[in-house]
Amino acid sequence: MTKTRLVVGLFAEMFSIRLYKRNQGKQVRQVTGVTVAIFFLIAASTLSNNLPVKSVEILRVGLPMLIGAIGVWFAYRVVNYAPVADFLVAVQSEMDKVSWPSWPQLWRATVVVLVTMVFLAISLFLFDIIWQYIFRAVGFLKM
Repeated sequence: MTKTRLVVGLFAEMFSIRLYKRNQGKQVRQVTGVTVAIFFLIAASTLSNNLPVKSVEILRVGLPMLIGAIGVWFAYRVVNYAPVADFLVAVQSEMDKVSWPSWPQLWRATVVVLVTMVFLAISLFLFDIIWQYIFRAVGFLKM
């Protein structure tokens, strides 16, 4: 698809009410839609809080509400736009294939990572001290 067709398709999708592949990738699409909507609502709230207090009331309240409403509608529609929906359906199908570790496996792996990081930090600290001593003894570093 060309870039122009994608933009025109997305614009046309904003005025549609149909749901694309209604039952496929439902969880990922819902989470994505809610996340995009929250982004727009936070942006609208930030705009409302940063407008001058003395500005016209319709601008101070109405504009952020309009932006929030458009953002929520955009979030609802974008997850039903065919290319985005197909991607999210594929994401959910791949996530279903993941073998998640059990809690004991997760704790063991976490302990291994933390112990390794502490060991590496101590090793690097000791190497740093040794090289400083060598460089000072040679006269490369002056106190």
